[in-house]
Amino acid sequence: MERFLDYFVPDHYDLDFQIDKYNATVRAIVKLRGEAKSNSVKLHANDNLRIERIFIWQDYRDLPENISPSSFSHDEKCLLLSNVKPGKYTIQIEFSFELTENMQGAYLSKYRYNDETQLVVATQFESHYARECFPCIDEPAAKATFKLSISVPDATDTVLSNMPIQQEITLSDAEDFSEHPMLKKVEFQETPKMSTYLLAFAIGQFQKLTTTSRDGIVVNTYAGLHQPLTSLQFAADFAVKSLDFYNDLFKVSFPLPKLDQLALPDFEAGAMENWGLMTFREQALLAEPNSSLDQRLYVATVVAHEISHMWFGDLVTMEWWDDLWLNESFACLMETYAVDRIAPELNAWDDFYTGTVVPALRRDCLPGVQPVKVAVQNVEDIANLFDGAIVYAKGARLMLMLLRAMGGLNFFQGITEYFSRHQYGNATADDLWAALNPFATFDVKEFMTPWLTQPGYPVLTDGVQQRFLLTGDDSNYQYPILEVKNDLSGHYLINLSGPEFDAALKDFSNLHYEQKLRLLFDRELLAKTPLVSSATLLPLLEKFTSETSYVIWDALSMIIADLKIFIDPDSPESDQFKQFCANLAQEQYNRLGITAKSGERDNDIKLRPIIMSLMSYSNRQDFIQDLLSRYQNQDPAQIDSNLRSVILGALVKQNNTLCQKYLNLYFSSADPEFKLDLMVAITSTRDPLTAQNYFTLLQDGSIKPQDRLHFFIRLVRNHITRDQALDWMYQNWNWLATAEGDKTIPDYPRLVANIIRSADDARRFQDFFKDKQDEPILSRDLKIAFAEIDARLQLISSDAPAVVHEISKRTKKV
Repeated sequence: MERFLDYFVPDHYDLDFQIDKYNATVRAIVKLRGEAKSNSVKLHANDNLRIERIFIWQDYRDLPENISPSSFSHDEKCLLLSNVKPGKYTIQIEFSFELTENMQGAYLSKYRYNDETQLVVATQFESHYARECFPCIDEPAAKATFKLSISVPDATDTVLSNMPIQQEITLSDAEDFSEHPMLKKVEFQETPKMSTYLLAFAIGQFQKLTTTSRDGIVVNTYAGLHQPLTSLQFAADFAVKSLDFYNDLFKVSFPLPKLDQLALPDFEAGAMENWGLMTFREQALLAEPNSSLDQRLYVATVVAHEISHMWFGDLVTMEWWDDLWLNESFACLMETYAVDRIAPELNAWDDFYTGTVVPALRRDCLPGVQPVKVAVQNVEDIANLFDGAIVYAKGARLMLMLLRAMGGLNFFQGITEYFSRHQYGNATADDLWAALNPFATFDVKEFMTPWLTQPGYPVLTDGVQQRFLLTGDDSNYQYPILEVKNDLSGHYLINLSGPEFDAALKDFSNLHYEQKLRLLFDRELLAKTPLVSSATLLPLLEKFTSETSYVIWDALSMIIADLKIFIDPDSPESDQFKQFCANLAQEQYNRLGITAKSGERDNDIKLRPIIMSLMSYSNRQDFIQDLLSRYQNQDPAQIDSNLRSVILGALVKQNNTLCQKYLNLYFSSADPEFKLDLMVAITSTRDPLTAQNYFTLLQDGSIKPQDRLHFFIRLVRNHITRDQALDWMYQNWNWLATAEGDKTIPDYPRLVANIIRSADDARRFQDFFKDKQDEPILSRDLKIAFAEIDARLQLISSDAPAVVHEISKRTKKV
């Protein structure tokens, strides 16, 4: 892949934007200093930028008088300046563009407040979208300093960027006779050297909470006026605690004078680590005092993740995108490590094991899966990198494996050395291994390189390893293992013999909870292959009816979900399986009931919705009647937030007319957690006409683009609306491919592949996507999807009779 940094090395950008959010237009000038390395200069500049004039002159001087505009050519991705000799230059480019709502580059976002629409301008430049906002060398190694000024037509707007404001200037109406003249100009302090993808700005009507770290760093937490100020407090407090924690742990101080975190009403990702101005989905930053335990944990981990990036990624940045894991694998580990140390009552490791380890294991056992460190050959490969189960989740587990092998003290001494050597610069995997190696008793590079550069992981049978694949091993990969442990740090499966497994179950109460979870996780995955029969999972589940740990029940729920693939939802066997699930949950349901008890433990608060979900799935009438008597007439917003999604979903299944009521609440509410609960509920509908309305709303923009995938995938997982959802995707694929960003569109076939369990659905999926296998943005995910579907159909064919027989044996006829 051609690197524009080979032609021109930037040193500094002066950026002057005039941004009219009302007309969605931007006029701008970038003055770029740097050194030409050849007879031409290539800048990344997408064709949405209208290049008007370019001046180029030697040395770092102000614009000389009477200089002639430079000749240039501009295609859809490159701005080419020819007839340049090697040397230092200043390049001034005048350009303009229009703001879109596609949530990348510089874009428009909206929210409602006091019955009026408030416009917000925000940016998302990772991974390669700065080029949609200004001409630049849009590569992570092209670090430079940035001096930014922004003019806006609304003098009451808050204007934010990476650095503190240097000065605000009130502009005269006479300077601009347009419909929306620029009334305020905000100039920001110059940034340290950083990559283009970390530059950010935002404009809008915001409110804030301000806190201060122990070292005097000002931490501002912002949201729109439609959000209550109380919803910012938890994230504001946690950000300060995280900043102090990382300063102590890394022993390299946060280098900026302030740190902002901003909740945006429209945001494609969960959050983004722009240096000094982190941006978030509202759901990832906002938490009220009465928010659920899960919501508070989610906000804490996302905040801790993004703040760790201030070091991992911002201070020290990967040299090229093939080392994206240097940012994301570490941040995924640190979000849990930090939250556990700062707020141990949130039980962050539990969420790591069920929400990070399991997705990594499930994704990494499929043919065609990418390794953590993967080559990047073109722009499409960059967007393809952001595989949450691999670069984020698997990489985090590998970092945990390394941390435990080295010991925490040694590991973080090496990390301090890494930051000290490479701050304000770029690094590779080898740079990290060189910093860590003096603090380890083994060769870190030799140990870690195969784990990062090879896909997959091994299954260990009597100490012998082979790659674990759902379709059978077809490789000679070997994975370094320093010591086999039955905790959850090692990225491998342990295939216990029947007697060994039975002995472990008998001693279950004496095991550490990581050992308990490994037994269940390993067994669940092994049962997807001929190594273990799926039917053996049923008697296994029955051994846990008296279990009171929510994290164990979380693992049991995953096994129950796996078993559903063998059962037609409308068959008598389905009724028997529901009876089986009700029997499993009955003891804990009797103990916990439907409503929280005064002073009960957080464990029981988190276990109750798991048990209630099983009772709802089982359609147990005593549960349903109790639920209806308590909640059918209650204001949904007043229902316990820890239980609300389960309760609302169960009510919708009993009374579909609630869907319209909940949909209206979804549109009118600003509370992101409440909106998510409502979305879960209304997509539980059992009425095809109701579902058809949702597809209309998905396409006409009534449901925000950031939520479109979430709505769709919940509808495709609902067996009543599955066929409608698949029809909608296939019929509207061309529109979807245009409407969704590069990072989101591969999620559709990837997630749909997870639910296909019939030969007819598989044939339709493969027929539709077979001519799209060569599209770079889809090719990897489609290869994995085809293999996953084939493996699942083979498993159903081989194991379904025994599973159905085992269910029948263990339940009464319904």
